[in-house]
This record gives sequence, structure tokens and C-alpha cells, in this order.
Amino acid sequence: MKQFLPEDLIKFLTKTDELLKADCDLILIGGAAASLAYGATKTTTDIDLATELPKHLQKALKLAREETGILIPVSYVGQFEPPYAFESRLKAIDGLKLSKLILSVPERHDLALMKIVRGYENDIQAIEEMHESQPFYLDIFIERFMTEMTQVIGNPTVIRLNFLLMTEKIFGSAAMREVDTITKDWAPLHPLNPSIS
Repeated sequence: MKQFLPEDLIKFLTKTDELLKADCDLILIGGAAASLAYGATKTTTDIDLATELPKHLQKALKLAREETGILIPVSYVGQFEPPYAFESRLKAIDGLKLSKLILSVPERHDLALMKIVRGYENDIQAIEEMHESQPFYLDIFIERFMTEMTQVIGNPTVIRLNFLLMTEKIFGSAAMREVDTITKDWAPLHPLNPSIS
């Protein structure tokens, strides 16, 4: 799949903004959010949204692809696993000069926690780059993981191990051992959550 740099995203979104006929509020998640808002330099293959795409936006995106040659997929992600109260902490993206396209992203700890549910190598790399750009706070991670990630759907053992891996990569082995102890009884509360017997 084609990879897109942060500057590609900016060029594409700027052109989309020029082509829009009406305002459009969007929540960006995933790699595009990490690149545009939090200093991740890793490329991304798409732009994931936590909001559906209205028809006038779809038309502007199509025209922007034609005019820029940046053929980046933009799609609504119907199922994603954010911290419970993430919408109350949404942030605007600094530095983008847009008039009709109103973009927001999850707060950086929230975005990182969303990425650990999936836990792919490129997700961990993006989290590391975000940390290098602006350091995370371990106490915020622990608090939100313990109190706001209990609604996630997924294998609880894998999710917790992903959280421990992220902790070790960013904060080191001693911090990971501390978090291992603190989170040993963590488990999602969702009744449909698969568990390991």
C-alpha cells in the first residue's frame, strides 16, 4: 500500500478545504492524527475518521485526489476502542490553515491508548515518536487504562500485554514492572468481551 508523509496529508486536506462548499467537523484518529497533531513522522496509508463522511465532503475528497494526485483513502472507522471519555478531551490541530474543514483529534494519551488495543508494531512506533516529540505522563496512562478502557472489546490478556509493551518501550523496564503489578486485576467489563479460560 502507498505510504503518505505528513506533508502529503497537509497538502491533501488543504485542497479538500478549498473545495468544500460547507463546513465539516471531523475527528481524526489513527496514524494521520499522530502525524498531524503529535509529531509522529512515520508514514500512514490512510486517514481514519471517528465521524461519518457527509456527501459534500466525499465530493470534495474525490476532487482533491484528482487535483493533487494524492490518492489517500479516507474512511469512517465504525468500530474503534477509545477511552470512555475521550470526546470530552478532543483537541484542535495546531498550525493547519483551514476554513471549512474543522478537524479535531483525541488527546495524545487517549490516542496512544486507542493504538495499544490493536498493538501492531507500527502503532507502537507511532506512540514512541509521539513521546519523543512531547513526553507522555505514566500516571495519566495508568489512570485512564484502569478507569476508562474497561469498555473495550477484545482479548483482555492481549490488550494488557500491549499496554505493558508500550510502557516498557516508552518508560523502561522498571516502569513496566510497576504497571504490571498495578494492572494485574484489570479486565474489560463489556459482557461481549471474549476472555481466555
